[in-house]
Amino acid sequence: MNFYTSYFARERALKEAGLVTIGISIWPPKFYGGMHYQKLAPKAYMMKREITDEEYTVMYRRDVLGRLRPEVVIREIEELTRGRDAALLCFEKPGEFCHRRLVAQWLTEQTGLVVDEWMTPAEQLMARRKAEEEEKIRQAAMEPTLF
Repeated sequence: MNFYTSYFARERALKEAGLVTIGISIWPPKFYGGMHYQKLAPKAYMMKREITDEEYTVMYRRDVLGRLRPEVVIREIEELTRGRDAALLCFEKPGEFCHRRLVAQWLTEQTGLVVDEWMTPAEQLMARRKAEEEEKIRQAAMEPTLF
């Protein structure tokens, strides 16, 4: 079984790709039709806009993840999905600060399970090309010059 992260607006594409969607927000959007796993949801007081990302991270790791056992979370999600690949969802788009990335990091740190942001095949190809181009630029910068 594989775990991914994504956001609610991609629910249709995720389901078409064969993934079971599991919301991990305090409340899912009205249009959402998938499962929900409340144990990974942030606490309401963490949603205040006046706290920094760093403060949120400390609170989320302490007050949510610190009270959970990763192996139990994995087992419960596997039971919910009946062993099918799952996508853990919240609201923020990829690249925005988000608790689902904290969950992914926690699962990796605690269990070695790699939890990546889900991408379509076209997005995977674009990401691979971008990484290759960045590597070429990095290699070129390391080459000695005559000047």
